Amino acid sequence: RLWLGDSAIERLAGTPWSTIARQLQASIARIDRMLSDQVSSIIHHPDFQKLEASWRGLEYLVRAKDEGGDAPIKIRVLNASYAELCRDFDKAVEFDQSQLFQKVYEQEFGSPGGEPFGVLLADYEIHPRPSRHHPHDDMAMLRSFSQVAAAAFCPIVLNASPNMFGHDDYGQMQATVDYEKVHQDLSFLSWRSFRETEDSRFIGLAMPRMLLRRQYADRTDREGDFPYVERINGREDCLWGGAAFAMGEVLMRSFAESRWLANIRGAQRNDGGGGIVTGIGPEYFATDSPHVSPKPLTELQVADTLERQMVDLGFIPLCSCKDMTLAAFYSCPSAQKAKTYHEADATVNARMSAMLNYILCVSRFAHYLKVIGRDKVGSLLDASVLQQQLQNWINDYVTADSEADTRIKARYPLREAELQVVPVPGKAGAFDCIFRLAPHYELEDMQASIKLRTELIRSF
Repeated sequence: RLWLGDSAIERLAGTPWSTIARQLQASIARIDRMLSDQVSSIIHHPDFQKLEASWRGLEYLVRAKDEGGDAPIKIRVLNASYAELCRDFDKAVEFDQSQLFQKVYEQEFGSPGGEPFGVLLADYEIHPRPSRHHPHDDMAMLRSFSQVAAAAFCPIVLNASPNMFGHDDYGQMQATVDYEKVHQDLSFLSWRSFRETEDSRFIGLAMPRMLLRRQYADRTDREGDFPYVERINGREDCLWGGAAFAMGEVLMRSFAESRWLANIRGAQRNDGGGGIVTGIGPEYFATDSPHVSPKPLTELQVADTLERQMVDLGFIPLCSCKDMTLAAFYSCPSAQKAKTYHEADATVNARMSAMLNYILCVSRFAHYLKVIGRDKVGSLLDASVLQQQLQNWINDYVTADSEADTRIKARYPLREAELQVVPVPGKAGAFDCIFRLAPHYELEDMQASIKLRTELIRSF
């Protein structure tokens, strides 16, 4: 009576109750369809998808951290829009006067007792040039980001927009396209210029997007909920998020296993380490038998030839594993374009110095050297004494045995380490510390090293 009203009840007098029940069920089904259409319109809207993807990505990182056990990993969140960061750098005369620099460097790495950041994961998509839909100069932002990252020895991993390859959608990318030629266009001039800078090796751009939520399906175990089944009409209805979150999973797992950040690329069968990305769990195509045809974790299937192109152009490709719900990072380049020299060894050294996994490793030592040296500057005024003490400290992490097993290399992650400390002219109590570190590489005959510089000033 409450549902149909008195007049309808009178008209239905004598009608079997089973018929009335069917009419009620049909009315409820129509309401459910209306609610489903409304919910779908909301969750498939691009603005809502962007918001949900950011929070789903953060949840993804927290779950990955919990799987690391008691590893000393901390996740800190800066809730700032890209437009806010752009205004921050626009107002600053120099990058070190920005609020981001204050939070990343001054309040942590640059302050006694502060905890330096190991890596920043920025959930922003980088475009090659401003447009009507994206009115920001991302190349200028990348320069500012890289300067902050280099000062704090804290690499920043962001997401690459499909516009970085001349497309509006990752589904348009093809392995047969010569993207090196695409990047010769004038619209990529600022990007090519940025890649030539020294600090660009502290920037990583991951691509393509990854799946961050499975399709909503009818669940009968939740009382009071209407039977909502998400209708996916195309790839754009799926919830895609930045591959920077996947890099976060890989980094945390590597650190939890060895307290080191070298094992973050590659994939081996029956081994969940290296660059393997587990994703959100299995998702299967409904058009086949249950649990037979898994959906790929990434928006784009990156084949070997396309992966090589992306690496050469300074991007970190996330590749779906065939017939599996996993993906993997097989390479981890920074945005920097490695220089080419006449000597083969020098060219190899430049390529290795531009690899983000090695930048991450030596940055951890840079944190310690900076803090130890800063604390000793007040009592040791002689540069040679300070240099010797820092050299003695870092020698405890060096082994020249290239044939040592993985356990030994985890304990002694450096093959070579050389430091030089010199006074800064005109600045009493300040020293320049130049260090050249050579991690153990996968190839035994690799002899490359990475050179970094920092200033040691007395802490008060």
